[in-house]
Amino acid sequence: MNEKPLYHAIRKMNYEQLNRFANKIRNYIYNTVTKNTGHLSSNLGTVELTLALYRIFDPEKDVIIWDTSHQAYIHKLLTGRWESFKTLRQRNGISGFTNIFESKYDYFGAGHAGTSVAAAIGYELGLKKQNIDKNIIAIFGDGAMTSGMILESLNQLKSIDSKIKIILLNNEMSISPNVGAIAKLLNKIRISNDYYSFKEKIKGSLESTDVGQDIESALKKVKEGIKHTVYNNALGIFEDMGIKYYGPVDGHNIKELEKYLEFIKNYKDGPCILHLKTVKGKGLDFAEKNPTKFHGVSNKKSEKLSYSKVVGYTLKHIAFEKDFISYTAAMEDGTGLNILKEEFPDKVIDLGITEPSIVTASGATRLSGTFTIVDIYSSFMQRAFDSIIHDIALQKIPVLFLLDRAGVVGEDGPTHHGVFDISYLRLIPNIEILTPLNAQDLANMVYTSIKKDIDKPTFIRFPRGGEEINIEDILSNLSIVDYSWKVIKRKNANNVVFVVGQLIEEYKELWDELEATIIGVRSIKNIDEYILNIYIKNDINIITVEENSLKGGFNEEIKNYIIKNNINCNLFTFGVEDEFIPQGTRKELLDDYVVKPFKIKEVIHLNSKIKNK
Repeated sequence: MNEKPLYHAIRKMNYEQLNRFANKIRNYIYNTVTKNTGHLSSNLGTVELTLALYRIFDPEKDVIIWDTSHQAYIHKLLTGRWESFKTLRQRNGISGFTNIFESKYDYFGAGHAGTSVAAAIGYELGLKKQNIDKNIIAIFGDGAMTSGMILESLNQLKSIDSKIKIILLNNEMSISPNVGAIAKLLNKIRISNDYYSFKEKIKGSLESTDVGQDIESALKKVKEGIKHTVYNNALGIFEDMGIKYYGPVDGHNIKELEKYLEFIKNYKDGPCILHLKTVKGKGLDFAEKNPTKFHGVSNKKSEKLSYSKVVGYTLKHIAFEKDFISYTAAMEDGTGLNILKEEFPDKVIDLGITEPSIVTASGATRLSGTFTIVDIYSSFMQRAFDSIIHDIALQKIPVLFLLDRAGVVGEDGPTHHGVFDISYLRLIPNIEILTPLNAQDLANMVYTSIKKDIDKPTFIRFPRGGEEINIEDILSNLSIVDYSWKVIKRKNANNVVFVVGQLIEEYKELWDELEATIIGVRSIKNIDEYILNIYIKNDINIITVEENSLKGGFNEEIKNYIIKNNINCNLFTFGVEDEFIPQGTRKELLDDYVVKPFKIKEVIHLNSKIKNK
């Protein structure tokens, strides 16, 4: 990418020109996102901030880190990616998140919330060791404030003598008019250079005598009282951690933003935080009115009912006769739990971006006697790995885990592909891993787990996507099922293909076409030894296909079985190689990185020819 960055040009614009350019940016983002898919509301809310930020700070000389980074489209547009932005989230195009391999202006890659302040600390300590002085800015939204990583990192700033500058984008915290007015007045005083030089002179005078020190102590107590009663709550929270607080400030007023950004740029007394009031979806009425709906935009018009909604409707159906609690991590809509919540709000608990805490809490809920469900994306569940082992599996607590977005997710790219859960779960004792073949199988497994009351931690993994089905048909056919593997097709016992989970549904035509026996794998742990004993024989071709990393994946169960039983056969494994899968449509990524239909056909054809000789 050899485009000239635009952030130099915006410094020459007057405010009228800047506002026109802001509108141009909003329209460009809207047109691109509706064509390519992507995040809309969050980016519409950061237009003025990014323009003001890059007029005051230099994204080449200063380290600017965007948390989660789904709101960093304007950052990309200003740093040499205006033309290439048209390829947003497309195969071989630019990422929907910051990416250190894409641009020198992307200082830290992201995709999950909560990493920005920790990354900023790392940069600061590393640069300090090299005697390099740079402004380091971390930008995160109020949603990220629920993340443990953010809170842990904020708590460290004062102790490491940090000078990090933080920008908090907030569209949730309400501040009453009176308190807001006082806050505005105190802000004007606090960012005045005259105030700071006067404060230092007074402080020096007071410290020189015993009486002065007593007065200083009394003034400090008065200040603390004002901080916790007159000022808004946010100030108290941050300043108690030793982080100087400024705000709230209108996050859509470029002139006002520049004044505060210039001040924090020159603030050297320690870490500071600038609290901005922003509006998600700013500038487009429909996005402002429904920012959640337009958080992520997809151009795909599909008649398919998503697997997430299948889960939501199934849980809602069961909830009329069974009591339970379901937890999620800031993903009620994404996981389909909003469907359950409409009818049973008391059965859905959203603890924010706190996956490890959710898993631990779920274990205690189950121990209290209430059936418990945890519904989290596969790639987000990685963050709770220790909690799964230490707090759930070790104690054999029978929590039901629903791993949404297991497998290839598509345009969100490598930060979101859920292609490691089989690997990171297979090694844990005392658990069960289920892989339904289709929507009805998914609904039945959820239904069975709750109705029969599982006796061990149970994970049901299912991918992004769905099927052209009627939910009433699914619900009217709910039944108790076992988890035995299913023989989909018996043909040519010399070629046996073990297909994990929903890939059976997704590649129906391929399996019909192959001269092979097709087995639908419905559980990874435990494996179906009855089926293995029947179908794995000497001198045949065994093929495994899974939407997961081959390292630690299902294929290793088959390898172990073959070695343990001293079987002499050919084994071919299809899945994710030792690499991260890029962005692209789900279908093209599955074809190229997982299933590889032409290669499977080639393997079966070639080995069949050799056998016939």
